[in-house]
Amino acid sequence: MADDLAIGLVTGLTDDTAARLRDLKNLGITTIQLVYPPESAASGDQAPMRAVTDAVKETGVEITTVVCTFPGERYDDIAAVRETVGFVPAATRAERLEMTRAFGGVAKQLGVGRLSCHIGYIPEDAADPVRKDLVDAVRTLCADLAKDGLTFALETGQETAAGLKAFLEGVDAPNLKVNFDPANMILYGTQQPLPALETLYPWVDGVHFKDGAWPEDDGQLGRETALGEGRVGIPEFTANLFLLGYRGPLTIEREVGGEQQKRDIIKAVTLIQDLVGRYGPRH
Repeated sequence: MADDLAIGLVTGLTDDTAARLRDLKNLGITTIQLVYPPESAASGDQAPMRAVTDAVKETGVEITTVVCTFPGERYDDIAAVRETVGFVPAATRAERLEMTRAFGGVAKQLGVGRLSCHIGYIPEDAADPVRKDLVDAVRTLCADLAKDGLTFALETGQETAAGLKAFLEGVDAPNLKVNFDPANMILYGTQQPLPALETLYPWVDGVHFKDGAWPEDDGQLGRETALGEGRVGIPEFTANLFLLGYRGPLTIEREVGGEQQKRDIIKAVTLIQDLVGRYGPRH
């Protein structure tokens, strides 16, 4: 099991996953949320499984979560998210629910107890038929995943904290949790993340350390930034997180590539280490 407040990163497989994990460990990152290829999960292709298993064995980096993504999802703007992401689109819902069960099989093989997923925009109106369908689908999914001891964590951001809380209560599954991403609340223009954290904390079993700026135009997403350079208020978020009692991994997410990503990850690790020193449990 990961140490309390271990630093993590959201990352996928690479041409040399072991080298990737060695590099991360040298930066002080000891856990990952693994973005596993959906096509491999669905087909049962064992090559990615062997690669990541060997990399974890060599490096000792722990996988805390298998991240579920689906072919055809688009994050160009709010309309694209509403139309393509998660379980909301009716045309792909059944297929994606089965794919999530396949991700559960991947997690079980890897010895990982947690899946995370954006399930799409959950309607705020409890009487909305799409919401009712999602409640039923996620309740059934959680029951299936529970048979293998798996937790299913919903990413925040695409609905208000109050709306997500009502959905969680409606599903009423003990293994349904929240992966709290404070930047997503801003990027989707939903609400301030600190009060959202307090509302959802009873379900929070994982967090993303990500930052961003509010949308500048209607219908557009906000702009992700390096950690500490956006509008989340990362010091306040971290202090509140610890005051609420959180002791799990602190997982960096930075969705840029190349050398910029590496520089921003290094900066994020340094910032998180400083914040843990300032606000951590011993204080």
